[in-house]
Amino acid sequence: MTQPTPEPPRPDVQRPDPRREAGLDRRPPRPSRTDLITVALTTGGLLLAATVDMVFLILAGLGAFGPGILRELGWLRDQDEFRRLAAWRAGYHAYLAGGLAAVILIAVFQGGTARVDELMMPAVLILAVVWLAWLFSSVFTFWGPRPAVSRLLLIMGLFWLVFAVLANLDDLAGLAMQVLVVLPFFLLSWLARRYPRVGGLLLVASAVAAFWFFGLDRLFRSSPGDPGGDLSGLLVLVAFVGPLLAGGLALLGIGRQYVPADPD
Repeated sequence: MTQPTPEPPRPDVQRPDPRREAGLDRRPPRPSRTDLITVALTTGGLLLAATVDMVFLILAGLGAFGPGILRELGWLRDQDEFRRLAAWRAGYHAYLAGGLAAVILIAVFQGGTARVDELMMPAVLILAVVWLAWLFSSVFTFWGPRPAVSRLLLIMGLFWLVFAVLANLDDLAGLAMQVLVVLPFFLLSWLARRYPRVGGLLLVASAVAAFWFFGLDRLFRSSPGDPGGDLSGLLVLVAFVGPLLAGGLALLGIGRQYVPADPD
């Protein structure tokens, strides 16, 4: 018994469009209230900075980067999954472009020397911030915020403890004081696992206090200063204040997983 020959597909039958199924033919979304606020703050800040005072550039920064920070913390849920994926991909491209541009800028203007001039200090600072943000984001995503921050604080505490012991071998009183300074690292490491919100608030507060205690605001002033002092301040900012702030923000975002908004 012969099997029937399958009928060829009829031309009037519409086949599924792979681009439509992948969501690549989506129409641009309508501007939301957050988008309008972002445009207003960014535009207003740029205009005021160009005509009145550059301090108003902070207003433009709040409009450009504020919504993204709130989304990463889980406090703002105004985008669907497609827009979130597009934003994450754009962020990785910005990391690559910004980091490469900073490296080329420093290499070109500092070529022929083995030091960093004060003129290039902002570029070095930006490069350090960009790279640390990528590093912490990768570590927090791989391990999760609680174990990642706890291990980070434990490593920092052990590092400062070894440094304190080696620097105060002949001074027991100074060694005791240095050990007391190191103890908060281990306490915060324990809080990061047991009480992440409390630990996050304490880490952010510690980062702000350390920023003003070490006088790191001088890194953002244009007045001339000692390049060596600026380099030491940059080291403290990158190796001490940055991890504290990143860990605190990561812990504050625990339990606030981003839930994509309804595309309708």
